[in-house]
Amino acid sequence: MNIVMFTNTFTPHVGGVAHSVAWLAEDLRRLGHRVLVVAPEYGVARNDEPDILRVPAVRHFAGSDFSLPLPLARLFDDALDCFRPDIVHSHHPFLLGTLALRVAAELDRPVVYTYHTRYECYCHHVAPDARAIQRLVLSLSFGYCDLCDAVVAPSASIARHLTDHGVRTPVSQIPTGVDLAFFASGDGGRARTAAGIPADAFVVGHVGRLAAEKNLEFLAEAVLPFLRSHEAA
Repeated sequence: MNIVMFTNTFTPHVGGVAHSVAWLAEDLRRLGHRVLVVAPEYGVARNDEPDILRVPAVRHFAGSDFSLPLPLARLFDDALDCFRPDIVHSHHPFLLGTLALRVAAELDRPVVYTYHTRYECYCHHVAPDARAIQRLVLSLSFGYCDLCDAVVAPSASIARHLTDHGVRTPVSQIPTGVDLAFFASGDGGRARTAAGIPADAFVVGHVGRLAAEKNLEFLAEAVLPFLRSHEAA
């Protein structure tokens, strides 16, 4: 089966969605499928990228490490016609996600959309009081879901979020995998020694960006009573 994926973030960008798309593409290829990834360019020459189409992008958009792709409608028509996808898989509801819908409509192919991100939780980056923007983002996100043939929710909470808000398209819960081999060589004892943590201590940790949308206040409030009641933690 031939699958074309449209994503606004991809390697070498470091992030959850970029890793998720890369791992999914790799595993689908291992299963015998052909996968074409349409993703932004990052200003890095990469000559060893089979079945990846790089879209011109505005690098370091708004001072971030994000490359803003320019969804040029006719840029890859010939390549997509030659690839002849059976399924179009979108990973975002805007920018290249919009291009995914156009390509699917023109080729008369089904569209699968993975709802990676609750974008309304990021509106504080745009304005301090972003309630109107949040409502607009929610409307666009749910509307995009209903333009697709199937929606993938990476977690039970995302699946409930979609169904509770009236998304009509069938939603399937499929968690994003973890590359266990990547962590196989970790040395917990050395890490404890370096941080001064006793060998018998129960460790609660967070690995991720220190950002408001990660809800770290909730995490801290949940962990605090546990630490108070467990001396070894």
